[in-house]
Amino acid sequence: MTVHLDDLTEAQRQDVYAAVRILDEAEQPVPRHLVRAVTDQTLRGALERTLAASGRVLLETPPGFTSGYDDTTRDALTRRGIGVLLDADRAVLTLVLLWSVAIPRALGTIPAEAHWTVGEPVDPKMLIARSKLPDTSARAAITRLRAAGILGWGTNRWLVPGPAFHRLTARVQEELFQDLVLLAEPDGPLAESIKRRRATRTGGALT
Repeated sequence: MTVHLDDLTEAQRQDVYAAVRILDEAEQPVPRHLVRAVTDQTLRGALERTLAASGRVLLETPPGFTSGYDDTTRDALTRRGIGVLLDADRAVLTLVLLWSVAIPRALGTIPAEAHWTVGEPVDPKMLIARSKLPDTSARAAITRLRAAGILGWGTNRWLVPGPAFHRLTARVQEELFQDLVLLAEPDGPLAESIKRRRATRTGGALT
């Protein structure tokens, strides 16, 4: 049976509203035991429908629960240029993901199934040197990415993927992994497989 907010008691509705605020505002995923609305099936259904009304979904991660935009809303925002990173920010973020996540996974030092927030810290000085951006541009990009939670501090204040990666849906995480494969080994067999799948999905042709 579908339960709507109007079917709940006032106390139950407040639990749902509180859960929405906590999940949307907390920097890190919230442990299950701290959010009653995710453990009670009746409240959880109402929570998911409340999030869906604003284009968001409930996401479960190893540390706990958070919320993020659903794939349809994300695509619509991207087409409108909303939330799209600046070129300098994209360049710096790409290097962090390559050195912190992609390369360690390829070497086996990080499990392939590990979450995107699991990465080896990257020295900001090395990153700036390799970015081919002016120092001021690279440092400004790091500051913006840190402020948005897209990058975080690891040991020795080196850079790692930030908590914002917990807010990505499974589809977005898979697309991100594919993008890194295409960047790191564009002519490899896995990259060719990704290109074929994407061409089939979009009705395009391989180039």
